[in-house]
Amino acid sequence: MESWLSWTSLFLAIGNTAIACIFTLIVLIYALAKSQNSQVPKWRPRNSPVHLLVVLGSGGHTAEMFSMLRRMNLDPSKYTHRTYIVSSGDNFSATKAVEFETTHINHHVNSNAKTASPEPSYTIVTVPRARRVHQSYLTAPFSTLNSFWSCLSVLRGLHPDQSRHSRPASHLSPPYPDLILTNGPATAVCVIVAARLLRLWLFLCGLFSPSAPGRRTSESDSATVPVPGTYQLRTIFVESWARVTTLSLSGKLLLPLTDRFLVQWPALAGKKAWPGMKETEYVGTLMD
Repeated sequence: MESWLSWTSLFLAIGNTAIACIFTLIVLIYALAKSQNSQVPKWRPRNSPVHLLVVLGSGGHTAEMFSMLRRMNLDPSKYTHRTYIVSSGDNFSATKAVEFETTHINHHVNSNAKTASPEPSYTIVTVPRARRVHQSYLTAPFSTLNSFWSCLSVLRGLHPDQSRHSRPASHLSPPYPDLILTNGPATAVCVIVAARLLRLWLFLCGLFSPSAPGRRTSESDSATVPVPGTYQLRTIFVESWARVTTLSLSGKLLLPLTDRFLVQWPALAGKKAWPGMKETEYVGTLMD
């Protein structure tokens, strides 16, 4: 009799746990889908500064990124603070970031002195590599988690490299970057996944907040008014110019998670990770 009761209690505990896990999974999937499909407001406060975070993937990825930044004629009066994420040991990317800021950005500031916003600044942040060259696949998950945690601290403004630099605080509270731009590889996966989780958390918090994004300010309002924070943590992934007919591994992983996925070759237009998900956007060559 006691044995039967113990088995019954065990099955009940397992059943309740399974139901709780399934319910939690459904809630998470629903919240992730809602946060992924949330629309970016069509307006921002006039002259509001933008915090741009750029992920430098080392080597050719870094060269392509700065080629794109030069072509877009990055305006420091709008993108008043720039954060560059580099992987540990990647001195090339860090050097290129400093070179870009001291040449291109300073030239833009000097040529448009009357329109430049005060105190433009930048920060270079070093995070651990997600996976080193020839690293064992058995240890790669641990180094990837370490890199992910570091990227999460960067997005929250808590990384030690960020505390060493003076930054304009007016537009960094909360400290999340407004726009994340990356072209891969592995560190980009950690950054974008961290951004998605932060947005998921903000969405879940917003469900129980009277000032949640998209809620009406009064019963008589006919339109919703976005609140501060709804512009932040938006992601753009640009597939490498070298990818002509197939997506990179990072691209395949991030296609369902990014807000915009840009490709530079017609053969990659309209690609999907799986049916029902967002498609790639063909925009042509983005490099100078």
